[in-house]
Amino acid sequence: MTTLMDAQAARLVLTAEELLAGDGMTFDVAVPAEVLRPGGEAGSAPEAVVRLRPLTLGTFLQILRAAKEDSSLIPLLMIQQALVEPKLSLPQIRQMSLGLVSFLIANIRQISGLTEKKSP
Repeated sequence: MTTLMDAQAARLVLTAEELLAGDGMTFDVAVPAEVLRPGGEAGSAPEAVVRLRPLTLGTFLQILRAAKEDSSLIPLLMIQQALVEPKLSLPQIRQMSLGLVSFLIANIRQISGLTEKKSP
């Protein structure tokens, strides 16, 4: 029989360093060929990868402030801040296909710990 003391002892209390560790993490995300080149030939091209980092609360708040007048900037700024490799400018991100933007945003949300909004 497990006592309350046993259950509490089995839990790990996180340190400040562990809670803040996500800031330095990066993730290599494979971009499917059909997202990278919609309508293109499906060939045996090598796997295409981008390197992303999670967005922190501070970064996300800066994005919201910067996009205060134009909310359409939010996904573009999210990509600009999360994309480690290759590094792209805002004008370059504006040239991306909608499918690629959607794919990157979904992955940025996932690695940043954001879950989908639930509809009522």
